[in-house]
Amino acid sequence: MRIVYPKKIAIGVDIGGTKIKAGLVDINGQIIGIPESIRTLAHEPGEMIIEQLTLLIRRMIQQADGAELIGIGSTGPLDINKGIILECNNLPTLHNYPLHKKIESTFGLPVKLDNDANAMMLGEALWGAGRNLNSILGITLGTGLGAAIVVNRKIIRGATGCAGEIWLSPYKEGMIEDYVSGTGISNLYQRITKRKISGEEISKLAREGDINALKAWKEFTQALAYALSWTVNIVDPEVVIIGGSVMHSSDIFWDSMVSLFKKYICPQTAASIQLKPAGLKDNAGFMGAAALMFVE
Repeated sequence: MRIVYPKKIAIGVDIGGTKIKAGLVDINGQIIGIPESIRTLAHEPGEMIIEQLTLLIRRMIQQADGAELIGIGSTGPLDINKGIILECNNLPTLHNYPLHKKIESTFGLPVKLDNDANAMMLGEALWGAGRNLNSILGITLGTGLGAAIVVNRKIIRGATGCAGEIWLSPYKEGMIEDYVSGTGISNLYQRITKRKISGEEISKLAREGDINALKAWKEFTQALAYALSWTVNIVDPEVVIIGGSVMHSSDIFWDSMVSLFKKYICPQTAASIQLKPAGLKDNAGFMGAAALMFVE
C-alpha cells in the first residue's frame, strides 16, 4: 500500500439505492467521530438527492474540524474515468450525472469516486475480512447486486471499468439481480403470494416458519450459489467476502448457500476457498469509500 496523499483522515461516503451513509476514517481504518445515514430518496429529483448528499458531507467536515479527502462509493454502473453515474436502475433521477465534478467543485477537496462494491472490498482488503489475503472476490447484497475483484490491494476494473458488473447477467427469464438482492427477495415473495413486503418482513416470516417466505429464500439461495460459482470458476480467488444489508438475514441462507456453491466449483478450489461475511459489517461501505483515498 502506498500513501498518495499526506493528509490522513478521509470522509467516506457510501451511496446506495436506499440509504447514503458517511463517516470519517483514518489511515489505519479507525472510525473517527460518529457516522451518519440518510435516506437516498432515489425517486426524488436528482437535485434534491445531491443537496442532501452535500449537506451530509458538510456535516462530516464539521465533525472532523476540517477533513481533507472525500472518497465516494456509489451504486453503478459508473464511468469512473469521467466521474459520472451512468444509467443506474437504483438512482433513476441521476442518470449521466457528473458526481465527481460536482463534489470536487463544491468542497474544493480531492475526491475519488468508484463503484460501491469496488470500494467496499478495497476496505475489506485493507482492514476487514480480506486483510493479509492477496486475491478477493467481493459480493454486495443490498438494494441491488454488486461484485468486485481486488488483487494485492488493487481494484481490478477491466477494460471499460465494468469488471464485476454481474447484476445484469441473464438468469432464467430476467437477470440475476432480479433474484439476488434485497429487491430480488421482495420480488420472489411477491411472485409467490401476490403481496409486496420488505425483505426484513420476509426474513421475519421465514424465521417463524412461513412456507412462502422460506420458498422465496430458497430460490434466492440457489440463485446466489449459481452466481458465485460462475464468478469463482473464472477468478479463482482466495476468499469470497459477502457484505451488504441482506447479510442481516444470513442465518436463513448462508449454510445452504455454501453447501450448494461448493458443488458447482472446481474441487481444488472448493477444498481451499474461504467464504466470509464482510468484517467491517455495516460500516464496510463508507470505510471502503474512505480507503480509496489511501491507496493508488
